[in-house]
Amino acid sequence: MSARFPADKRTDLRGAFLFALLAAFALLSLLVVIIGARSYQGINSTAEQAFLSRTGMSYLVGKVRGADATGQIEIRKEGELTVLTLGQELEGEKYLTYIYCDGAQVREYFAQADVAFSPDYGEKIFDASRLTFSLEGGLLQISIVDASGKTHAGAVYLHAAKEGGA
Repeated sequence: MSARFPADKRTDLRGAFLFALLAAFALLSLLVVIIGARSYQGINSTAEQAFLSRTGMSYLVGKVRGADATGQIEIRKEGELTVLTLGQELEGEKYLTYIYCDGAQVREYFAQADVAFSPDYGEKIFDASRLTFSLEGGLLQISIVDASGKTHAGAVYLHAAKEGGA
């Protein structure tokens, strides 16, 4: 015959309380990890958008400013692609930098002016689904649409426009 003593009941209650406390700690720890992971994803997404809108656009604006001379900047249609063409002379030879979007990435292709444009040779600059350019009265407007569909826009006033050409 085994009889339960009041001390055994206290031990059972302490065990149940300890188990409940550990279970609550485990659940709260899991909750903190889930919230932290979601916060990280949000921060990572924001950083990716900031890269595209700041770094990608800054890169393009810098390339345009580097080619800002009369007759060196042109927007062309190459097949189904709209291409920003930036010219420069190196050691007496004319070279062109082609900047375009293939539907998934913004790419850059550098070649001698007499070499035909080929989108297959372009180097990836950054991911984007669309890139558009418009040039009106010395103002080059650039619009980038990222993979999520968000549009980032920028503009460059060309100094060559003051000299009578872009």
